[in-house]
Amino acid sequence: MLNDDPHDAREVAHIKQRIGAEIDAFDPKRAAAGIEDWNVATLADFKNALIEPNLMELNLPGGITDYAYAVTRKKGPYRVMWLPWNDIFSLAVESRFGPVDISVHGDAIGCFSSV
Repeated sequence: MLNDDPHDAREVAHIKQRIGAEIDAFDPKRAAAGIEDWNVATLADFKNALIEPNLMELNLPGGITDYAYAVTRKKGPYRVMWLPWNDIFSLAVESRFGPVDISVHGDAIGCFSSV
């Protein structure tokens, strides 16, 4: 739901830069538990799941909603979101009310690999 707002364009560029930096710095020999084959597969799955950042409503704890950017397609019922107000990635689970933040926060690959 990207519009012509220059703030959106800057935010999308920021998200892409953060993800690109994560991918460039990702070391399969040292990531997660250090199981190289597993980490190589995780990175490949993550890259395959990436989408153009898409602004959408996100349900937060306590019945609050706000807008965040989906950065991956669904993996089962999960997807990675970018929370602009916290400058961090988050794991969300799909519900009949839309994505729900489940308080798994950090880098994008880490959130993705926690599923």
